[in-house]
Amino acid sequence: MSKVSDLLEQELVTLVEDYIGQRIPYDLPQWLIDEGVRPGAKIVAVDGIGSKSRLNKTDVLIILESSSPIKISAKLANADYFGNWYSHKRFLDEFGFEAFERMTKASTAFANRWAETAIAPFVGVSICFGKRTGLTGQDFTDIFTSRDILTVARGFGVGDSTANCMYIADYVPRTIEELIDCLQEISIETVNEATENFKVAHRPINPITEGTNRGKNVYTRFQPYKRLPEPTVIREPDILFSLGRFVTVEPDGLNHNHILNDLEERYNIIVPRKQK
Repeated sequence: MSKVSDLLEQELVTLVEDYIGQRIPYDLPQWLIDEGVRPGAKIVAVDGIGSKSRLNKTDVLIILESSSPIKISAKLANADYFGNWYSHKRFLDEFGFEAFERMTKASTAFANRWAETAIAPFVGVSICFGKRTGLTGQDFTDIFTSRDILTVARGFGVGDSTANCMYIADYVPRTIEELIDCLQEISIETVNEATENFKVAHRPINPITEGTNRGKNVYTRFQPYKRLPEPTVIREPDILFSLGRFVTVEPDGLNHNHILNDLEERYNIIVPRKQK
């Protein structure tokens, strides 16, 4: 989460803390009741858990007496991503191997197109889900089912980390009643509306300018045609991409640094890396 998102989470927690021991409204929307939330339930505790783990889709957890909790996924109105930097393990847990095969094929097709006009070198492509404009965005439903959108927004499985509602705004409500009134159901329609056409965001990483992002898992990798006769430093994308093509990958945790190491050790291709 960003510092601004962390602040939104904390401000929501602070609001609810003032109502511990009091009751939530009796007039709840039916979708929230269907999530197991009891009208008029007493607020027992609240915790901001979104910043504690990147795997948590729930940002603000409201514990209620004799009721299922309210598990809020809090987003800024201008937030770009619902699912940021998907690892292979997380991807398999949420979507399965067949979806991974579709994803790596899509990322490979994107990378080979991108390489034709790229103005910076890259050796792999990572992914995010959410808003995206321009040529790096691809319709989510090109690769996934519409129901998979709910997995990205809500989370996978059961438990406190899986959200059951959304709060999307750039301000903090003044009262618990206002907060409840602002909560939205997590549905295909509301998520699509919130993200303005849900996208897979392909993220080619330039190793010359990127540091920590080189550790993100990739969904395609650059594969040279052959080993160069001697170690050669390559900065220009047109020269790099004349030496090979992007190919699909297995879900084995491969990242940009792994590929860069392999290019240097096995193919004598040295793409410079940003230093700490």
